[in-house]
Order: sequence, then C-alpha cells, then structure tokens
Amino acid sequence: MSRVDGLVAIVTGAGGGIGSRTAEMLATRGATVVVADLAQDAGERTVEAIRAAGGRAHFKYLDVREPESFNSVVADALKCYGRIDILHNNAAATHLYAGDTAAADIDPAQWDRIFEINLRGVLLGCKYVVPKMIEQGGGSIINMSSTRAGGGANELAAYGASKAGVEALTRYVATAYGRHGVRCNAVRPGLIQTAQSAALLNHGDGTDDGYSRVLRHVLLPYAGSPADIAELVCFLGSAASRYITAQTIAVDGGLLAHQPFHADELSVRGKTDESWAQRSG
Repeated sequence: MSRVDGLVAIVTGAGGGIGSRTAEMLATRGATVVVADLAQDAGERTVEAIRAAGGRAHFKYLDVREPESFNSVVADALKCYGRIDILHNNAAATHLYAGDTAAADIDPAQWDRIFEINLRGVLLGCKYVVPKMIEQGGGSIINMSSTRAGGGANELAAYGASKAGVEALTRYVATAYGRHGVRCNAVRPGLIQTAQSAALLNHGDGTDDGYSRVLRHVLLPYAGSPADIAELVCFLGSAASRYITAQTIAVDGGLLAHQPFHADELSVRGKTDESWAQRSG
C-alpha cells in the first residue's frame, strides 16, 4: 500500500468514476485533496465521502479549458495548504463520445472540443503546477491516457489522438523538468467498469452492455475497477515511485499485449479442444 501522508493533491474531474475513487483513495492514504471539477454537486459529493471517512478535502470549481480557471485552482491550493505535491490530470471529454467518429466523418469543431479538454486541459495543469513544484523542490504529475492511444478503432478518432498527445506531452514535461525534481507519468486504463465506459459500450441492441465483447480480448477473466487506477495513481504520487518518470503505464489486464487473433483462438479452443490440440501439434 502506497502512502501519501502529508502531501497535497489536486485531482481534476474528481466528481465521479475514476476521479472520485482516486481522490478518495489519496485521502485515505494520508493526502489532503483539492477536488476539482466542472460539476459542483458531483464534486461536493466526493468531498463529503472523503470527510465522512476522516479525510481532508475541499471542492474547487474547474473548467480545464480555461487558463484562469486552472490558475485559480492552483492559487487556492497554495493559499489553503502552502504546496502542491501531486497533480492528477484526470478530467476528460467522455461526455463527447457520441460525436467522436472516424476521421473522415468527424466535425472539426467536435475534434477541437475534445482536444481542448483532453490535451489542452492537461497542458494547462502542467503549466500552472510545474513552477510551484519547482519552487518547493519537486512533485509528481500523473496524466490520464487511454488504451485508445495505443490502437486504432472505427470511432473515437479524436479521443484516441488526444490521448496519444497526452502520452507525448507527459514525456516532454518529464524531460524538461526532471532535473528540478518534477516527475511526470501517464496511466493508460483499459476496460474499467464506470458509468462512462458502460455508456460507450452499450450499443442499444438490448443483448448486453458490451462488456462481454471487450472482455474477450482481456487476458484476465475480469474487467478493471476505478480502484485499480487509483492504486497506481497513489503509487506514482508517493515516494515509493521516486525513480519513475516519463513512463506510460497500462492498467488494462493485457488488453493490448496479445496477437489480434488471440480471442478467436480461445473461442475455438473452448468449443473444440480436440481439433485445437491437433492444430497445435
């Protein structure tokens, strides 16, 4: 278990899903958390959950697209707690999935909206937090990527491209500021059970929620949970990861690790063990 006792963390998009679970776990492990989100009601619920468990947190409104808004969150954290040790750039344009199509079909304005949140938002977080971390002697930035950054699909071209940009930006930030004690890493989640992923995978045919189709391609027999991501964020924010920077770490159950035909072979093997043995021999 990674401890973050006495550290101050900002978590963006902390009103629900992975963000709220991460904020709660950071607080449980000893951090004081600034819960930053566009949705005040959702953010306040996260704060209430943290305080009910004995942790320290407060809510701060954040629109990651706006420099003034991000700068205000940073200034608020410094005013309240005097330092910023962890920034988790978690906010993402998951509410824009519906209009994110293939490259030849997407509305350029939709592309810009997604990049504005997913990539510009991460840049702004780094821009305003890095100087403060340098002043205090270091800190840890953890950016949120996606397996969409590592493989193509028939839709979500903007989401995937923006997350690939997040991974590149992570390396650039780590390279530019590592000598100042600032570490920067990215987390690449795979199939994680959240309301957002359920909405994405549900194609409305009434047969299932889409998890079973994707789960065929996961090497483990189960999907991940927000707690799996939160555990890694806590580790990357803690002193236990002091020599890890510029990395993108996948938490995907092996989703992108295997040959494309792996799931089909498993299906064949499950149905006809004898014929599989003959082909393997």
